[in-house]
Amino acid sequence: MEPVSGILFTLFRGTPQHGEWMLSCLEGAWPGLVGDNIARVCQPVRFDKSRLTIQILDPAWEEPLKAMKPELLGRLRHASSDQIHDLDFTVR
Repeated sequence: MEPVSGILFTLFRGTPQHGEWMLSCLEGAWPGLVGDNIARVCQPVRFDKSRLTIQILDPAWEEPLKAMKPELLGRLRHASSDQIHDLDFTVR
């Protein structure tokens, strides 16, 4: 049986609201997806065509977060029913 989130993601796929809806879902679940410590230093800011942009709030975390990219991507792919295929990082 497919998770409810996967069904809901499918409903919005291909619509103009898909990126906004996906971003809102990720923002709400962010601490649970990445952990409280990481959630304090970065946040999802854009979702477009299977690419999630994460804004790093503290420049000291840029390299550690980039090093964690494979792990973060795996978690986020799973949580998004495989709709996130890549991550970009920007520093505020």
